[in-house]
Amino acid sequence: MNNVAVENSDLRFERLTLADVSSQRMQDEAAAIFELFVQREAEFGVHPSVVIHYPDIADRSDAGFIGDAARYIAAQSDGLSADGRPADRIVVLTTFGDRVGPSLVAAGFKSIEIDMPAGPDHTFAFTLDATPPTPGGLTLYVEAVDEADEKIRPAFALKLTDSQGRLHGGACGSIHERGGRRYAYLATMTTAAGAARGSGTHLAEELFRFLRDQGVSTIHLGTQTAAAFYQKLGFRVVHRLVPGMRTRTEGRKEITDDLVMLAMDL
Repeated sequence: MNNVAVENSDLRFERLTLADVSSQRMQDEAAAIFELFVQREAEFGVHPSVVIHYPDIADRSDAGFIGDAARYIAAQSDGLSADGRPADRIVVLTTFGDRVGPSLVAAGFKSIEIDMPAGPDHTFAFTLDATPPTPGGLTLYVEAVDEADEKIRPAFALKLTDSQGRLHGGACGSIHERGGRRYAYLATMTTAAGAARGSGTHLAEELFRFLRDQGVSTIHLGTQTAAAFYQKLGFRVVHRLVPGMRTRTEGRKEITDDLVMLAMDL
């Protein structure tokens, strides 16, 4: 654990790894960073053309998502059609791809494996497009992710704090090795509302230095709201799953953001 001063500021970066702090402390730090992220996410809305659904992954019955994904999603789609808002496209993002994949593929879904060596195993996207397309149809986005997956328990955290210890930003995620290379999965990176311009870039640059010091060669992440920001940092889009999924307003201009999976080599 060490501190790095931010030039011309009373803010400091604090680096944390499991070599320095307990697993419980790391989880608490990650939770605080995630709470800051949730506050910032409230600034973004869901585009009217997209409906988001989160299945109850604890429901392991035959009627649940994991029990019969195709039937479960068909019921969600039928509900939209009954309301006069048919789904033109269905996108499923899940870490239960090994369990629900056979059901969805048999129902005509296209299977896309999302390989993130330090991220959750069995991550897949499944897509199904209406034939013929429905004019003005919606995109139904279904996300079923096991956030309690042991593999993605936080292994590092980077905190941006002031002299009083107040959190102004941070990043956290996991690190794993495969084939002699070390990979990072960035679970969360955010700055506080009202943070000074450029704080996000400074945070990212310090994160890259930190991960290089940990021997990491490649970072993976997914985002609904910050694709353009990460691309400016050098990330490449590996999968673009839902174009125009989120929306926000800057002045009088509406800006849309895509759901994408990204990667960058350090």
